[in-house]
Amino acid sequence: MFKKGIVLPIVWLFVFFGAHGFIIDQQKRHNDLPTLLLVSFDGFRWDYIDMYNLTNFNYLKNLGSHADYIRNSFSTVTFPNHWTIVTGLYEESHGILQNNMYDPLMNKTFNYKSPESQTIEWYGQNKQVEPIWVTNQKAGDGRRSAAEWIGANVVFQEQNIINIQYNKSKTYKQLIDEFINLFKMEKEPINFGAIYFDEPDHVGHYYGPYSIEMKTKLEELDEELGYMIEQLRKHDLFDNLNLIITSDHGMDTISNKTAIFLDNYIDTSLFKAYGSRACYNIFLNQQTDLDYVYKTLKTIPNIDIYLKADIPERFNYKKNSRIGDILLVTKIGHAVYVNKEPVNWTINNGDHGYDNNESSMHPLFIAHGPAFKKSFKTKVFNNVDIYPLMCSVLGIEPALNNGSIANVEKMLVANQQKLMLFFIIIFSTPIFTASATGILLCISGKSRKFIYKNSITIYKDPLLAVESKIGHFLNNTKQEKKQHYFNHSDWKRRSV
Repeated sequence: MFKKGIVLPIVWLFVFFGAHGFIIDQQKRHNDLPTLLLVSFDGFRWDYIDMYNLTNFNYLKNLGSHADYIRNSFSTVTFPNHWTIVTGLYEESHGILQNNMYDPLMNKTFNYKSPESQTIEWYGQNKQVEPIWVTNQKAGDGRRSAAEWIGANVVFQEQNIINIQYNKSKTYKQLIDEFINLFKMEKEPINFGAIYFDEPDHVGHYYGPYSIEMKTKLEELDEELGYMIEQLRKHDLFDNLNLIITSDHGMDTISNKTAIFLDNYIDTSLFKAYGSRACYNIFLNQQTDLDYVYKTLKTIPNIDIYLKADIPERFNYKKNSRIGDILLVTKIGHAVYVNKEPVNWTINNGDHGYDNNESSMHPLFIAHGPAFKKSFKTKVFNNVDIYPLMCSVLGIEPALNNGSIANVEKMLVANQQKLMLFFIIIFSTPIFTASATGILLCISGKSRKFIYKNSITIYKDPLLAVESKIGHFLNNTKQEKKQHYFNHSDWKRRSV
């Protein structure tokens, strides 16, 4: 037979250790080499899902966690933002500033189409740059990465990942199957993968975001996503693998009516311009021409002109040698050409690269898997936050980055579990301490006097001491050191 004062303490011990063990066990299961697949659809605007009623995108969005949109980095073009997603660094920090750019220190030009530009000197401008696939493999424990992504062919820190070359002739379904096989390999399977899909960007450039062609292409992509979901289920991955679907930028309409040719306003031989129709870095041939060029460009309508020192801080696009003497940012919907050239406007009806505050530039974000909450909508965040988010999901230490896990952790199941564990410990620790002491006193047969550390009250019953501690904790009030007695019904009243 248990003595009167020992029953409640034993119950509390079971509750404390049982709940604590459940949480820890859950965490171990989730963190036992967790898996993550990152997928980007180039040029997928955040509002395409509802605009074109995309069934599978909506299904995944409603099933997992999502944001209405995310804020991408300036400039809102493909190579810079894809490199931001996997490094967590702003463009001024990682050095990929445009699809076409100039480095005055190397006296070299970067062209995204050129194999000669796919080197560490461009992608690894400084030692802080570390893509997620490298961070993952460095963590050890058999972690392996595979990527078909911008910059994936560049080797960092001697970490050789499975690099799958971009190949336009390879279908999306083939690419999906290839990555599923890598996750399911019996020997050395990957635990991280990154897939880049090049649409709907091309269709957006050709026909614009509101075209029939865009509708058709997005329906095709929705079908491709449906195939991915189907194959993940078939291979028992859908509920076990974490999936992030995002993009680099959106798209807006341009036309011949919004075209601007700089040589109509200024002698363009005075400088070199690197970038795209929405944004240029301008390097002066002679610094003595800086004031003249700046003031002349300022007179042109529908563009914003900044001296390098005056570039808005919110762009995070100033502190890098690859940024020009002057930054030209085109107003949304306009298209700037340096010199007059023939333009086929039947296939030039959309563009991006504009101010990242423009809503049409924002990408989508959807996440699903064991690490993410179900049917959860998170607040809008920056795409630099995706890197620390991925590190958290993978259970690895992030490299130096500009993101913040605090901006995204609310969508994580682990955050919910940590909160639960925190409250269990907070509520249970004082009860456990009092209960354990009571048990020891009861078993030892010693005096049943129980002195609580923060009170001069002497209790002759351990049960009363436990109840007193609960009362103190729930009321969260400072009591003067004086004798106070209350019965069981009084404790119930106080804890209401």
